[in-house]
Amino acid sequence: MDKRIIQILNKATDGGLLDRAEIIDLLSVQNLSPESFAIQQAGRAWESQLSDGFAEVHAHIGLDASPCPMDCEFCSFAERNGIFHEEVVHPLEKVLQDARDLESSGANALYLVTTIRYGRQDLLDVAAEIKETLTTDIPIVANIADFGPEYARELKRVGVSGVYHAIRLGEGVCTRGKKEQRIRTIESALDAGLKVGNCIEPIGPEHSPEEIADLILLMRSLDVVFSGAMRRTTVPGSSFEAFGDISFGRLATVAAITALATGPDIKGNCSHEPSQLCAQAGANILWASRGTDPRDTSPETERGYSVGQVRDIYFETDWKVWEGPSRYYQ
Repeated sequence: MDKRIIQILNKATDGGLLDRAEIIDLLSVQNLSPESFAIQQAGRAWESQLSDGFAEVHAHIGLDASPCPMDCEFCSFAERNGIFHEEVVHPLEKVLQDARDLESSGANALYLVTTIRYGRQDLLDVAAEIKETLTTDIPIVANIADFGPEYARELKRVGVSGVYHAIRLGEGVCTRGKKEQRIRTIESALDAGLKVGNCIEPIGPEHSPEEIADLILLMRSLDVVFSGAMRRTTVPGSSFEAFGDISFGRLATVAAITALATGPDIKGNCSHEPSQLCAQAGANILWASRGTDPRDTSPETERGYSVGQVRDIYFETDWKVWEGPSRYYQ
């Protein structure tokens, strides 16, 4: 066993903040090596300590699909990928039923996920309607395009508790987004009193330890309530077909490293898509899904897990499941 890796893991699990070189060293370990399994075990132990052994089920409701002008190469909605040729918007009645179903199944948070084409006022109206129809205090989270301070306050006004927002790998190169604007959106959300969740995404085999480490450090510098790791699911016909996907085994190691490297102040660790390997390595936030999904080629997700299936993953990996509204958006 590499002594330096053990020293880094001991530092992290003692609550020390890892520096860039240490994070890169962890990310550089060979998959299936003894060091990779040591990282996964340390990530699980650390995250279990931070969360008192509890995991959560967060639920994604995709509201629309379209040939999106943000044109993120990794997304099935991108105009350049030619999968969706017209805008599809799920009716309010379906969205409300999805929200009620997910709430009654025991989801801890509901995420409203849209493309940049979805109307801002429409999103506010839908969020308010969902808030009215729910019977518990389950938080509503917006996963939407960039916005400024005024819209952040509007989200807060209608009952949204937080946002999911990430600076993606390749931002500004394989997307039409700008890293600086993504950061400003996170800052606007925080200033409005919204909680922010985040993930290192979408990870492919071509991404270097240095690229991933820099994003981890950026997220650690922002006041996010959780981070984690998400693998890219390569869209058919996209430019990423030349690279393919990373394995869930590799994703589990990166998720564990993210938990260890973000330190004691970021309490949650997510992973996507749901995987026993990632949960075993410390991912304690996994998603159930309804509606549209940027990994799917149909308007209703064919890849999405149910709340019950995510809870089964937690049972098989010895997590306790938190009951009630998410602790991360309080």
